[in-house]
Amino acid sequence: MRDTRETPDIAVVGGGICGLTTALALEQRGFEPTVFEAASEYRPVGAGILLQTNALLVFDRLGVANRLREAGVALGGSAIHAPSGRVLKRLDLSFEREAFGYGFVSIHRADLLRILLDELDAEVRTGKRCVEVRDAETPTVRFEDGTRVHPDVLVGADGIDSTVRNLVAPSVEPRAMDAIVYRAIADVELPEQYRTRGVEVWGEGTYTGGAPLGPDRFYWFGTAPDRLENDPSDPREPAATLRQRFGDFPDPIPSVAEALDPDAVFVTGLDDVPELERWHRGSVVLAGDAAHAMLPFGGQGAAQGVEDALALAHAIDTHGDSSSAFRAYETDRKPRADRIRDESRRLGTVGTIESSLGARARNLAVGLVPSALVRRFRRRRASGTSLPETPVSGSGSGA
Repeated sequence: MRDTRETPDIAVVGGGICGLTTALALEQRGFEPTVFEAASEYRPVGAGILLQTNALLVFDRLGVANRLREAGVALGGSAIHAPSGRVLKRLDLSFEREAFGYGFVSIHRADLLRILLDELDAEVRTGKRCVEVRDAETPTVRFEDGTRVHPDVLVGADGIDSTVRNLVAPSVEPRAMDAIVYRAIADVELPEQYRTRGVEVWGEGTYTGGAPLGPDRFYWFGTAPDRLENDPSDPREPAATLRQRFGDFPDPIPSVAEALDPDAVFVTGLDDVPELERWHRGSVVLAGDAAHAMLPFGGQGAAQGVEDALALAHAIDTHGDSSSAFRAYETDRKPRADRIRDESRRLGTVGTIESSLGARARNLAVGLVPSALVRRFRRRRASGTSLPETPVSGSGSGA
C-alpha cells in the first residue's frame, strides 16, 4: 500500500449488494473507491430478498435503513407450515424490533441496489467483467474488454464464482447440493393476512415460501430435488412443473404459483463455498459470497456480505497497512460467517429431506422446539457481530 499519509487507490470488483455496500462504507470514511461491475447496466430485474435484523443494523450505521424500510415491506411475522397447511412454528418478528429497533424487511433486489447506487458518489464502472488478477502484492486486474487497473487495494466482492478468489484460494471451487432453486416475483393480489407476513412450507424434498413486496407482489422461492442437466434458460416448462408441484400446498403458494410469469422464473443450482483457509493475500481481500457463499436456507447470504462491508471498511480506516487491516477484518468476520454458512448447509439438508418418514420426523421436531430457544438463536444472529460507528467525516488515510 501507499504511505499512510496518502489515500490508497481501492478497487472493488463486483457491484452487487456486498460490493456497493463496501464502497459506501469506504466512501463515508473518506476513501474514493472505484467499483467494477460485470453487468453492462443495472436493470430492474431479479427476485426479492429478505433483509434480516443484522443487515438492517449495518444499513442503519450507513444511514440508509429507513430508505430500505420505506421501499420494502416490514414483516410482522412468519410461519413454517407442513404441506397439509398445519402450522409447525409461528415466528413473531416484533421481537427483533423491540430488542434492536429493526425487524425483517422484504425488498426487491433491484430496489436495494438502486438505493445503494443513489447514496454513492463513487465511480461505478459497468461492463467490466474481471477475467484475471495477477500479483497479490501489487495487483493487476484484467477485464474482458482488455482494460487493466492497478489498485493499491483490491476487494474481491465478485460472488460465488469469484475470479479474485483464484488468487487468494486457487484450489477452492463451489460445492453443489443435490437440488435446484426457483425464484420469481409474482404479481398476485394477496389476502390481507399475507400482506405483512412471510411463509415457509417444508415438504418432502421441497422447501418453498416467500414474502410480500407489496399488496399485489410476492417474492417466491422453491427448491426441488432435481439436477440442472438441461439448459434452464427457457423457464416455461419449469413454470408449468411448479404449478403442478406446489398446487396442493397451503395458501398463498398455489395462487402465487399460478400467477408466475414464465419469463420471470429464475432457475439455479444450490451451491456454497467451503471454508477458506484465509480471506486475503498481499493487497487482495475477499468479501461476501467470494469469501463465504452460503446456501439460502438461513436467509443470511446477503446479510453476511453486508456485515463484511462495514467491518472491512472499518479495518482499512483504522490500521496503518493492508496486512494488519486484513488480519483484523478476517479475525472479526471469518468465524461468524463460516459458522453461519455451515448452519445454512445443515438447515438445507434438513429442509430438503426426500423421504416421507424423515420429513414427518423433522416437522414433528420443528413443532417441539421451544419458542424461547428460537428467540435466543435470533438474538445471537442479530447481535453476534461488532458494528463500528460510521465517522461523521472519514479521514481516508488510515490505510
